[in-house]
Amino acid sequence: MANKDHMQNEESARALSDPIISDLAIDTETKQRPSTVAQASPNSNEPASTIGNHETADIENEAEASAQRPLHSVFTARKKTLIVFMTSLGSLFSPLSTFIYLPALNALASDLHVSNASINLTVTSYMIFQGLAPLFFGDLSDMAGRRPAYIIAFSIYFCANLGLALQTNYAALFVLRAMQSSGSSGTIALGNGVIADVVTSAERGVYIGWVQIGTQLGPALAPTLGGILSQFLGWRSIFWFLVIFGGIYLAVYFIFVPETARNVVGDGSIPPEGWNKNLVNILQIQESKAKRLTETGLQEETRISRKKPSDTRKLRFPNPLKTLRIVVEKDISIMLFFSALMISGFYCLIVPFPSILKENYGYNELQIGLCYLPFSVGSATGGVCCGRMLDYNYRRVARQIGVSVDRKRGNDLRHFPIERARLQVFWYPMYLGSACIVAWGWALQARTSLAAPLIVLFFAGFFLSGCMSILMALLVDLYPQHPATAMAASNITRCCMGAVFTAVIQYMIDAMGLGWCYTFFGLMTIAFSPCLWVVMKWGPRWREARFLREANKAEAKQNNERDEKK
Repeated sequence: MANKDHMQNEESARALSDPIISDLAIDTETKQRPSTVAQASPNSNEPASTIGNHETADIENEAEASAQRPLHSVFTARKKTLIVFMTSLGSLFSPLSTFIYLPALNALASDLHVSNASINLTVTSYMIFQGLAPLFFGDLSDMAGRRPAYIIAFSIYFCANLGLALQTNYAALFVLRAMQSSGSSGTIALGNGVIADVVTSAERGVYIGWVQIGTQLGPALAPTLGGILSQFLGWRSIFWFLVIFGGIYLAVYFIFVPETARNVVGDGSIPPEGWNKNLVNILQIQESKAKRLTETGLQEETRISRKKPSDTRKLRFPNPLKTLRIVVEKDISIMLFFSALMISGFYCLIVPFPSILKENYGYNELQIGLCYLPFSVGSATGGVCCGRMLDYNYRRVARQIGVSVDRKRGNDLRHFPIERARLQVFWYPMYLGSACIVAWGWALQARTSLAAPLIVLFFAGFFLSGCMSILMALLVDLYPQHPATAMAASNITRCCMGAVFTAVIQYMIDAMGLGWCYTFFGLMTIAFSPCLWVVMKWGPRWREARFLREANKAEAKQNNERDEKK
């Protein structure tokens, strides 16, 4: 009897780890207990002290529930390392493919007998699909799992690069570049979704910092690599390199990387089905078939019940409108606007850099590429360092409100001030990064020794990359059940605003001069920074209202399904 109770408790705990089932549990809790927002409504006659007592009770209830909550992830430390490494490496492909191509533009125009303006349109088509593709891949991964989305994305990417390496006319180049962008850009939305699957909020900052390394290293390293390949081996070698690199990644991912989507495998203990299995899973299943001959009835019932979440999932065509619905949420829209503004400043530093170095210092393509290295190092270290600050502040805020941080099971963020925990450490790197943008412009205008702008470039990369890690961590915290879709929303706003500013930056430099142009960018970032104070102050209220709205929708959907069955 004790053994049977133990098995039932274990199954209940595993069921709660699944987002679908846990949403139903939250629904029941919502109906039984009034929310903080409802208690604090203007129509309530309840005194403020009583409301505060309810909030304290919620925190105490959370501490008790945390001890009973199942593990957030059962993946071993070694397997987590593999997952995070492959996720970070996968996020490198989109920016790498964008900027490795730029040094070969003149050679491509000459070989294909088209104008420079026509060749530049292939860059435009890439950026358009860079914004559109994640709308589909984000919803696909949240619905069908991370592995199918990654495999489809990199299969498209591999085929596109193979075609680009063999193509001989402009029309093929234009279409295949769009196809290449569709494959590589899907990984942008997927990366932070994977981190949300396997890491709790208490540790999420540093892990998202590692994923951001890939997106920040790409723009800095790609021009150097592209210049070397184009100069010594010809422009086709760029695409052959991407064929080999992408093919190796796809093979390793297909064989070793496990499924992590929580609606598919829960905390990692539910066996994946179908195309969510990797080669290791298939071999393990073959070995377990012999063991099933000796399993007891209770063990068989347990094994079958673990398949239910994946068996009941309904696959459909990805819906890009789900991403657009996220964009119009109050707190999310403010965050997306400001992160897009910051990434625009990021790109406005590195896009005109080659022409500035050639004009001011007379450098060739290889020397210009090497000058991106300080920016690469600063971006890589900044994301990780700010991620550690983020995790430290999460623990500090938890201590202040009397919540015990559970790194293995995670904390319920519904009554946790996650906006304050994330944004409190945002201001220093944001202001220092803006100051670096201003200093960068005046250092270049004064034509000082090259050491000065390169040192400023290192610190600009450090602080701006750190800011992006903080905002991405908060975005995932606000949408833990659909992190890839949330990242797709971030990507489309960043691509749109980034495309606008990179298109006009050279005209602004010509009209205003380097010093005043980058002073404008730095001051504009500071001027819009108070909008994040709005998120920190009113964000919890908006988040609770969103939670109740989604809970009511889920309840109505369940009632409709129940009525249809009757």
